[in-house]
Amino acid sequence: MPEYLAPGVFVEEVASGPPPIAGVGTTTTGLIGMTRRGPTQGPPTLVTNYSEFVRNFGGPFDFGATFAGLQDLPYAVKGFFANGGRRIYVSRVAPASASEATASLTGGTVTRLRRDALATATVLALATTRGLRVGSRVRLVQVKDGVTTTSADLAITAYDRDANEVTVPALASTFEARFTTVLTDVGTLAATLPSALADPGAVKPASFGLIATSDGTWGRDLKISTAPRSAGRAVVRHTLITGGNTVVPVTTTAGFYVGAWVEVSFGTAANQRVYRKVTAIAGGSLVLDGPNIAAGAWNPVVVSETRISTCEFDLTLTYADPVEGTTVTERYTGLTLAQIPGRYYVDALAASALATVDTAVAAPADDPFAFPVPGDGLADTLSGGGDGAAAPTDLEYLGTEVAPDAKTGLLALEDVDEVALLAAPGVTRVAVHAALIEQATRLMDRFAVLDPPVGAAGGPASLTEIQSHADNFDTRYAAIYYPRVVVTDPLSGGTRVVPPSGHVLGVYARVDNARGVHKAPANEVILGITDLELTVSRGQQEILNPRGINVLRDLRSDRRGLRVYGARCLTSEPDWVYVNVRRLFIFLEESLSEGSQWVVFEPNDHRLWRRVRDSISIFLEGVWRDGALMGAKKEEAFFVTCDRSTMDDDDILNGRLVVEIGIAPVRPAEFVILRIGQWMGGSAVQEL
Repeated sequence: MPEYLAPGVFVEEVASGPPPIAGVGTTTTGLIGMTRRGPTQGPPTLVTNYSEFVRNFGGPFDFGATFAGLQDLPYAVKGFFANGGRRIYVSRVAPASASEATASLTGGTVTRLRRDALATATVLALATTRGLRVGSRVRLVQVKDGVTTTSADLAITAYDRDANEVTVPALASTFEARFTTVLTDVGTLAATLPSALADPGAVKPASFGLIATSDGTWGRDLKISTAPRSAGRAVVRHTLITGGNTVVPVTTTAGFYVGAWVEVSFGTAANQRVYRKVTAIAGGSLVLDGPNIAAGAWNPVVVSETRISTCEFDLTLTYADPVEGTTVTERYTGLTLAQIPGRYYVDALAASALATVDTAVAAPADDPFAFPVPGDGLADTLSGGGDGAAAPTDLEYLGTEVAPDAKTGLLALEDVDEVALLAAPGVTRVAVHAALIEQATRLMDRFAVLDPPVGAAGGPASLTEIQSHADNFDTRYAAIYYPRVVVTDPLSGGTRVVPPSGHVLGVYARVDNARGVHKAPANEVILGITDLELTVSRGQQEILNPRGINVLRDLRSDRRGLRVYGARCLTSEPDWVYVNVRRLFIFLEESLSEGSQWVVFEPNDHRLWRRVRDSISIFLEGVWRDGALMGAKKEEAFFVTCDRSTMDDDDILNGRLVVEIGIAPVRPAEFVILRIGQWMGGSAVQEL
């Protein structure tokens, strides 16, 4: 009760009417299976279209005969979205023997030509001149049509820092930019650099390692490219030599930070470039460490101004799916090897979906010439990685809890409350199907769609084989569909037989969104397929349908296309024979459960009972008006009772509120019977 202790006007908000109940979603699907790449543990990944799936998991793939029948998930996802599906949570399964691709990057100053260098040319246009000075040497290596052409070591006699050009002795042959790598060193700058590099082509300083974010050979297609970056640039005004540091007044300190490596370019001074670290920023000056630099080198009256710029690097990771052609690119700019907040390479790559820092590789020295540089100046690739030597086991499909919040397989989907439909496309092992059914039955908020097994000869399952497989289950929480479907295959350019579950689940979603969960997902055209694996006749369906096996029919001879032509659960219980009835109850039960959470710990008296009755009745009336319940009047469609007739004193004393709800669901017109007989005609008139 609120307290009123002093005179005044008090404004209070009070609840008006029964709290509304919102219907839960019925089309969000959870799929498990093998993919080319993607996370194998932790929360399942939500994808809302096929392109997004390819970006996260890759497109169709072929890992060989060892994985035959287990590589159908990409086709199922494509079929799901083609038929009207909107949301899938994907839990990737990979064999324990699968491994990630890795790369150990090296530093240095390898670069590329920006334009062709013709024979006798003396000026080279480079992608970057960082680390170069007069006296440094470069070596050009051209690999063209399998032929390698290498220049002599060319000493730099001058360079243009604005144009990134250097002057060298005349070339003996022509080097084309697109085929040429430029190997460089830092000459004789041991006294002015934190480390000196060896001769061109020799071993370069170690940088850091990368590891693909998930198992598989896909990592070999991942490209790593880098480029120099300067976050801060300024012109030096003059210098004051104080103690062991160099205090450098600059035109601006924007972009500079403590701990930054800087390149000081002197123009016409004897030592054209030196590299130092910023130890402090004082007003408009930078304080640099290292040996003092002769004051004359900073003379502001020389023709070429003295410039200072920070040293960072950009890192770009690029993965192109070899089948779908979809490219995923991640760019990280202005990185450092030092632990600079917002720039540290380890922190930046922690968010990558492609590769992260390999902790097994020793951390590099904090040195601008240990920044990663591709060996050819263009891009490095990862190596190693494997898709596994054996197919995933039943346990790997079922999943385990590797660590808190790190579940795998089907178990990971259990924590996603939004999932209303389940499938493991192409996986027809009895243990996996039983696990799908078990999760749906235990949670009571989802429904499983099962695929038919492959026949003993590797082709379509016979009528005997599909019935034998279906006989393993008796459940109101699953349905099975037969036969498999034929789709266009981007791997071969031809066609491929794939399981129907993905396409059927898309039909479920399409019907739910267009009509409602009460409408049977049957007599619906299947989109995104070219044929069925085999044609099931009407007589054969008369055998399968009573056994709860839903048939996909080829009705093209009737100009009705390829259709889902069954809507039965795999159950022997006559009350739950239809898919739409079971899913309607799942929808109602989950909606009522979530919409009634407010009732917990409320005072359990007649006022609460009335609010509960009204809240549920309003919701069910809406369901009835949508056509999901039988009856010309709402009283014929449902009832809600919550009073002394549903609870005794023992219930109330023990904190129980009991509501009894009855609904009359609509059932599909599975058999349409048109009774026609002869009629003699005539009319009759009767007066009252």
